[in-house]
Amino acid sequence: MTHWYVVHTKPQQEQLACDNLVRQGYQVYLPRIKVLKRSRRLRRQEAQLEPLFPRYLFIQPGTPGHSIAPVRSTLGVTTIVRFGEAPAVLRHETLLGIRDFETRQNDAGLEAISPFQTGEKVQVVDGPLAGLEGLISSVSQERVIVLMQLLGHETRVNLSHHQLQVAG
Repeated sequence: MTHWYVVHTKPQQEQLACDNLVRQGYQVYLPRIKVLKRSRRLRRQEAQLEPLFPRYLFIQPGTPGHSIAPVRSTLGVTTIVRFGEAPAVLRHETLLGIRDFETRQNDAGLEAISPFQTGEKVQVVDGPLAGLEGLISSVSQERVIVLMQLLGHETRVNLSHHQLQVAG
């Protein structure tokens, strides 16, 4: 079995490096996970795939005699990660663990990857309640229910993800 090597890429050029390495005949693994990001134009949370390890990907020579030397000069690549003189090698068990985590994370519902968790203290950052704090009661894909003290009473308020941030 051929080793998997660790490649360090230029900032935000993981996909460029991946495409160029595939063209050169390498097998490339760029683990990506689903994360919630705030969309400025839509003013809501959207699921996007992002590299699990920003600026890193894993390669394997396509054939037994395939050298890894050209990798360093590939567009989008900074270097091959090394420990002293030896290139860093990813153990097969570690690779399987990463793939398993990637699959579980990407199969999870948006509620599971939300930055907000039940019982967490949050602050409203947008809308008429901006500046007020509360505790998260529940989280769904589109809305977060927050318990807030309003006019001396505990009130459940439905808010969008983009309207909240974790209170510090």
